[in-house]
Amino acid sequence: MNKDLQGRLDYVRGIWAWSSSLSEYGTEKAIKDLKEMGFTDLFLLVKGTMGKVYWPSRIALSTSKDNTVLPKASEVCRKLNLRLHAWFIVSQDKTYLQLNPGAGMWGIPLEEQSYEYRLGEHTCFRISSAVVDFASDENYKDYLFSLIKEIVTDYEPDGIHLDYIRYPNGAWGWGPFQIRRLHNLGVKIELLLKKAIQTWGKNGDNQSILNALECGDSGVTKWANLRAKDVTDLTQAITQLVRNVRPSTVLSAALIPEGGDPNPSERNFALVHCGQRYQDFVELCDLVLPMAYHQDFNKSVSWVEDITRTTCKIATGKSKVVIGIQAHNAIRAAEVVEAVKIARKSGADGVCIFAFHEIFKNKEMKLFLSKCIN
Repeated sequence: MNKDLQGRLDYVRGIWAWSSSLSEYGTEKAIKDLKEMGFTDLFLLVKGTMGKVYWPSRIALSTSKDNTVLPKASEVCRKLNLRLHAWFIVSQDKTYLQLNPGAGMWGIPLEEQSYEYRLGEHTCFRISSAVVDFASDENYKDYLFSLIKEIVTDYEPDGIHLDYIRYPNGAWGWGPFQIRRLHNLGVKIELLLKKAIQTWGKNGDNQSILNALECGDSGVTKWANLRAKDVTDLTQAITQLVRNVRPSTVLSAALIPEGGDPNPSERNFALVHCGQRYQDFVELCDLVLPMAYHQDFNKSVSWVEDITRTTCKIATGKSKVVIGIQAHNAIRAAEVVEAVKIARKSGADGVCIFAFHEIFKNKEMKLFLSKCIN
């Protein structure tokens, strides 16, 4: 963590907000209402899964109809002393992929059949129209970096917030770039692919590769570690870029919650599917935000405590821990408040609520959270 930031990052009371939601509600009014409710940090989506941006960019491939959201939010947040974090979707960009269809991430075949893996040929492999092969596509990385640099330079947000900085799941990320490096590491590609299809193919058991990792399978271990390195390398590159442009900027990342689960098997799940290892992120980020959406994971609200305590243990003061709290999918307001309280009692350095549009369309939720946050 950037030690200079330690003192000014008090207990974070954050909220994730889509720029489109603020535009519909009224950007200035939304931020004033958030300030009155007691929020300290706004995580504002400035580049979403479609690739559209919400500022008058000179370089973006696609701009929203309302490209004033970020400039307005920047001005109002500064005036009201609310920290603003520019939230980027990293690995998804449909606009970029429409222009560069060959940049899509490769997925395994769905069935074991007589295929031969030939580098540079799709054969029976799939290719994504939504997820960019961020590890291999240098043009996309340069484009992403240029957008981040433009925002940091022109608007000086308090933070840059990274989301979807991960592989989508274990079935994806099997392109020539990945296979070539695995081959160089001595991995037997055909055996690894066979195990992957047993896991995520048409009749997959969703477990074979996870079991192999827990048993210390060499090929699977090298594959999982390579995916984690891809994610870490990209995070590190963004961190270095931002530090070079504006050292005071807070770096944060939204993480899948399994990586902060007390169960080692769940942490292996995060590694295998997404290449996310909390130990890596706490070294590079000022804030880590596990998305502990307990209802989405069919857990009781007490699970928030499990995620909080384990993540704090992993962070060991290197990064601050801000727990993502679920306020979507018709969850009860009282349960949201309970989750907020549990996170704080369990040692979190803050909470972040998902999401603005869910809270502000629900009067009871808004009232309960206003009392709790304040």
